[in-house]
Amino acid sequence: MNIILVDDDIASLHLITRFCSMLPDIMVTGSFPDAETAFLFAKGNPPDAAILDIIMPVQDGITLADHLYEINPDMLIFFATASEQYALSAFRRRAVSYITKPYSFADIYEAIERAKLLCSQKHPKIRVRTFGHFDVFVNGTILKFPRRKCKELLAFFVDRRGGSVTMEQIIDSLWEERYDESVRAYFHVVLRDLKKTLKQAGIESLLICNRNQNSINPEMIDCDYYRFLDGDISAIKEFNEEYMVDYSWGEPTVALLTQKKNSFVQ
Repeated sequence: MNIILVDDDIASLHLITRFCSMLPDIMVTGSFPDAETAFLFAKGNPPDAAILDIIMPVQDGITLADHLYEINPDMLIFFATASEQYALSAFRRRAVSYITKPYSFADIYEAIERAKLLCSQKHPKIRVRTFGHFDVFVNGTILKFPRRKCKELLAFFVDRRGGSVTMEQIIDSLWEERYDESVRAYFHVVLRDLKKTLKQAGIESLLICNRNQNSINPEMIDCDYYRFLDGDISAIKEFNEEYMVDYSWGEPTVALLTQKKNSFVQ
């Protein structure tokens, strides 16, 4: 689950970031000391959830929550603040939880677990097949792409397993040595169309784009490649030395998987 954290108290922001980083299946995509910066980030990188302080200068957390709902009406929002007096306003904003400071790890854990449960109920099921040809299924239906490069770009992100890649790295792999102005412009068209495709499928939060750092949230997908690396026996048996066969940049991963399968067999 992708989450952003907003608190103008830097000590509290560091504490809640540390607490969240200790929890499994949680990816803190941004922590911010003010509402404006958080909102600008969320516009380009819609999170699944947000933990917000309420009493902040310039713009308070309640107002920020209203703006975040404009980005994603299903966003899970809860508050961690020093005062109890805003609880009614918070729950009128469909807050998942209202935590008062000073809070403990247990308080954050309980709130995050509630958010994770709600998030899992909202997200469509995403299954990704990489052994053989690359395909994506959303709630059992194959995802169709407007361009072949859109599909290849998503495949490239899946191959990186959540690791961030730059535009230059993507172009070097998907267009090989054709790094010129026209290719850079086309890359932005492909990325835009991929975002649109994912949004239409209701899975836009799968893609994480922050300036020139692009990745996916691997926790959102059921992927044969990932299950293989986790030691899943059925995925290991399924691998027949074929991986994303349409993309030459996948050959190093084929070698890695083949080597690992041989070691598993031994």
